[in-house]
Amino acid sequence: MCIPSNQPTATHPRSMPRPRKSSANEATGMGVRTSRSGARAASASEAGAGTGTAMAAMSNVWGDWMSEEMTAAPPSSTAAAAVDVPANEADKEPADAKPASSTTAAAPTTAASGPRAYVLPLKPRSADTTPGLLLQTGTLDASIPGRGSVGKVPRAVDLECPTRLFPGILGMKFVSVVSSPTACHSVGITQEAVQTNHVHSTFPYHQDGRAYGWGRNESGQIGLGYSSPCVPVPTLLSIDASKTGNSDVRFVSAGVGKHHTLLVTEDGAVFASGGNKCGQLGINNEKLEACDRFRKCVVVDYGVEEEDAVKIVHASCGENISALLSSTGHLYTAGSSEFGQLGNGETGEYIIAAGKLGYANCPKFLRRDLFVQSEAEDKGGMPPTSLDAKGKVKCVSLRDSSSICLATVSCGKNHVIAVEAPSSNGEIPRVFSWGCGDYGCLGHVVQADEYTPRLLSSFRGPMFTNNPPVEAVAGSNCSLVRTKNGHVYYMGKHRSVGEATMRPTLIDALANNGHVVTAIGAGSQTVFCSTANGVTVSWGHGNHGELGYGKGENKSSAKPKFVNGLDSCLITSLVCGMGHTLFLIRDEDAEDAKAIKKLPKLEEADVAQFVEQMKSKKGGDAGDEPPKKKQRGKGKKS
Repeated sequence: MCIPSNQPTATHPRSMPRPRKSSANEATGMGVRTSRSGARAASASEAGAGTGTAMAAMSNVWGDWMSEEMTAAPPSSTAAAAVDVPANEADKEPADAKPASSTTAAAPTTAASGPRAYVLPLKPRSADTTPGLLLQTGTLDASIPGRGSVGKVPRAVDLECPTRLFPGILGMKFVSVVSSPTACHSVGITQEAVQTNHVHSTFPYHQDGRAYGWGRNESGQIGLGYSSPCVPVPTLLSIDASKTGNSDVRFVSAGVGKHHTLLVTEDGAVFASGGNKCGQLGINNEKLEACDRFRKCVVVDYGVEEEDAVKIVHASCGENISALLSSTGHLYTAGSSEFGQLGNGETGEYIIAAGKLGYANCPKFLRRDLFVQSEAEDKGGMPPTSLDAKGKVKCVSLRDSSSICLATVSCGKNHVIAVEAPSSNGEIPRVFSWGCGDYGCLGHVVQADEYTPRLLSSFRGPMFTNNPPVEAVAGSNCSLVRTKNGHVYYMGKHRSVGEATMRPTLIDALANNGHVVTAIGAGSQTVFCSTANGVTVSWGHGNHGELGYGKGENKSSAKPKFVNGLDSCLITSLVCGMGHTLFLIRDEDAEDAKAIKKLPKLEEADVAQFVEQMKSKKGGDAGDEPPKKKQRGKGKKS
């Protein structure tokens, strides 16, 4: 089936057009596949001409789109050509996809020889997000994901479709929701003032920039001063005034990892709480394995540690890695170096004992300013498809490496992907990826770890001159890149079955039907795309209801499938965690209100019993790992 072809009048969430969902969408509703496959088979059988006619029909759709995008690059363009992809690459998972390359690749060129005129300073991403109401699908019992399954009889906390989360106590709008592929907890940042008598609140009034946290708290990662299996109700977060000199701290960004949380204040300072075994809190304390209160992070720029010397505007976290972006577009990382995800060029691997290795982890945030590309591409060749004797691709530094500024950064489980900041002279923003290269999630064709941010050359072709990359999102073992015109490219693997996609590949089920994707997300085993027309699709494996298909529906899908519960809802932001997915939906006019009215609601009274159960399990000192059960076995009886 295909998604109805509707071309929106605008691409920015602030001016999203009213969705016009066709009857075809409602009638079939099972998957988001183009009709080319069916047309190809029908054409071949009727004409009796084999597959030639069918393939021509399939190529025309792609060719039409390519003819629009393949605008000739200006003579001064420094873009490198995209990688040519074999025809059978499109058959790899996800199914409806096309390679990020033209059928005839132009000769690659090297990167710019001088610094770019970046559009700075960077603003927090929440500043450009249309505020919305908070929804969640998936379980609120954060102690389960990764360890067990939801029972056959769903509880009130097991949300099988997108549900308004506690509207009675969270009536305000949010400008940011944060989670990550390995995180079972979340953070939301509010937009507007509203009075409340909510028992979990510290302040009677909530204004712009208040942060709420909920989910797994076994390492004290929510920063409430204690550890517990789960905090099911979003709870207001605060920082000790003695650490900030201000009792009214506002937040603009946040990042959450498997066991830790980062909060970024409006003044550009960063505070962290949770597990710290790999130094991922960035508080420059290697001996502290966990803390359950927010502590100030140490951010170092070229060895200078000055109070408020660097203003941070964005944070992202992986399993044991943390990354920050400053208002000047500079990258800072802290945490584990096991797979090169620090981006400092090494893992620092050393032997602790027989069969046990250690790594040179980083306990504070250091600036990373080395960006590379493969030696073959630097000489004008194509990206290498094989490794050297050491299992690596030989790379050289980009000529403008030290001056590169980034606009977005996103951490997966053990890898990182980032998009360069836009420039005033129209240069195509470059995409960089590094860290663990399993399943091709870095997009460099080969499965190899990268210890330094490496240029992803597939996005350097002339087809991206007028459609440059604007956002990148990392899942556990996959990555997504969204372009200016709302096209999404996929690499890696997010399902336990099927083949990996080794290079950026267009998900064309939406692109070929005229839809503009405005929000993307990737989780532990899930992928979401939402369009400007109010159409949201997801696919992957969602054992806890995180795909949002609803009661009685399958909990997994091999191909993009409609999230019918979000029909006509305009998604301004979405994020995927482990066992759950969060959305912000627009609420600005009567039609928005009409769509919102159809959504189910979950109030605090509905989960009161579960909340009490979690309170009874409230712990003391936070640890980086949950306590292990005692093993039963033969032994002496006491």
